[in-house]
Amino acid sequence: MEKTDIKPEFIRFPGGCIVEGYDLKSRYQWKKTIGNVKNRQLIVNRWNTEFVHLQTPDYYQSFGLGFFEYFQLAEDIGAEPLPILNCGMACQSNSAEVAGLDQIDPYIKDALDLIEFANGTPETKWGKIRAQMGHPAHFNMKMLGIGNEQWGPQSFERYSLFEKAIKAKYPDIKLVSGTGPGPDDELFKYAQRR
Repeated sequence: MEKTDIKPEFIRFPGGCIVEGYDLKSRYQWKKTIGNVKNRQLIVNRWNTEFVHLQTPDYYQSFGLGFFEYFQLAEDIGAEPLPILNCGMACQSNSAEVAGLDQIDPYIKDALDLIEFANGTPETKWGKIRAQMGHPAHFNMKMLGIGNEQWGPQSFERYSLFEKAIKAKYPDIKLVSGTGPGPDDELFKYAQRR
């Protein structure tokens, strides 16, 4: 495929509720998607038990396409990568599990580490891992999504902590967040007032 065949401005990954997980234990964790494909952990997909009409309850994720391959794909087709990371909240329509504000630091560290993996030099910890995987040049990631479709005060409390930490270290990264599942409901209006 030539770069001119399709021209998306950006590619959002991994997308939607996969980021959130049914609960925090089953959330999508980018560090589990890099390295040798043979060594990547197989996990039950978030949609495995969501729908009663599924004929087989064996829907898994292999992470055969992980964050490294995602960044390569975006680069290959000339699109900006827009990775989405968990903000310490599971799907609010399912378990609605939330990491306490005193437990949010590992989630923020994952975001900072992902930026280093994408943009760091081979002398940095995560830039070195990227280089060892075969891509010594940075991916020039410019945007990062914090959470998926979270809403309400808990979401904004967590987002502000991510924003503070990321902007302190990487002021040029553009942050993206959701306003909830509706385009004009009370949750959306609450987000507009923030």
